[in-house]
Amino acid sequence: MSAPVEVLSRLLWLRDTAALPDKALADQLGLEPTALAALVRSHPERFHESLVFPLTAEERQKIPDAPVLAFTEAGAALLTGLLPEKEPVLLGLLPAFAEARHVLTSQAELSARLAALEQKLELVIQALQGEAEEGAHPEHRIGFVVEDLPKGLKAKQRNDRKG
Repeated sequence: MSAPVEVLSRLLWLRDTAALPDKALADQLGLEPTALAALVRSHPERFHESLVFPLTAEERQKIPDAPVLAFTEAGAALLTGLLPEKEPVLLGLLPAFAEARHVLTSQAELSARLAALEQKLELVIQALQGEAEEGAHPEHRIGFVVEDLPKGLKAKQRNDRKG
């Protein structure tokens, strides 16, 4: 049975899904990647492109030792019917694949949460910087300042006291 860490280290996150490259799957099954590709080509009705898909040229440039095909968990499970002698290996691989997929999605969730926290922190920093800039303005004098009274108010107060 494959260790989840081994499968996780070989999984790719492509087209919003976890996928195992053909070479990694072939290694697990003791086959050549070309044999897997031939199997997929000979059964196109069974292997829909959402389950097993060829990598685009752009995707292959981003991946070292780029595979030709990528198998989703369901795509790898479909091989059990076509390779009955490899069924125990495939059945042992599927739980590890599922656990590795769970780890990848958890990392994506954590990444999204971290991005949201960073955005909130940036807003707090901007607010604090805005307050610091407002504090740079000259302070108003505290207490009673005659110059701040409206014109003529002082004279009116004196007349009210006399009268």
